Amino acid sequence: MSPVDCILSDTTIVQPDVVHLEYGRSSLASARGIEGAPTLAVEILSASTARLDRGSKLQLYARHRVRYYWIVDPEARSVEAYTLAGGDDLGSLPPFPELTIAGAALWP
Repeated sequence: MSPVDCILSDTTIVQPDVVHLEYGRSSLASARGIEGAPTLAVEILSASTARLDRGSKLQLYARHRVRYYWIVDPEARSVEAYTLAGGDDLGSLPPFPELTIAGAALWP
């Protein structure tokens, strides 16, 4: 969970609200942060970040090959799940095909 730096390039460092790095890619984790694209980046929207998270961050994560990107909107009580083109379309929240989230658990 934040704060952890995701060092996508020499000039691009982000701190998603939640990050997942699958075990097979654990070598990307260092004392500096995650040196490369995480498997999953999650941003939780607020009034001040919504435009950035849905616009330039969405494009930035795709450009740097982040396979999965979730946008959590507490106000709308929704989760938008994006998969990088060429990824698996599992009909669930990728990359966790067995994951079910009860809305009431997130937004009581």
